[in-house]
Amino acid sequence: MNATITTLALNLLISERVSQRSFFASKINDLLDGIADRSEKEKQIKRDFRAVTDRCVDDPSCNLRDLFYHYAQYYGTKLAPQESLSSAA
Repeated sequence: MNATITTLALNLLISERVSQRSFFASKINDLLDGIADRSEKEKQIKRDFRAVTDRCVDDPSCNLRDLFYHYAQYYGTKLAPQESLSSAA
């Protein structure tokens, strides 16, 4: 999963067409939907990530692109243990 969400984020940032960026954003949101929020802070981080994702879909060169990728790495790390468990099964 780690490579998946970060790869989706990179693809979103380098895509030239809005339709492609929207596709990658949709896939990122699908992954986020599968993550349970354990606290109000995690819920807020997820909302912020979605808002930053929307801004990057509109303008991938915006000043929030570094924050967007940081969030992708955060969730990639968060999903990594789940990937290890599913690989072992």
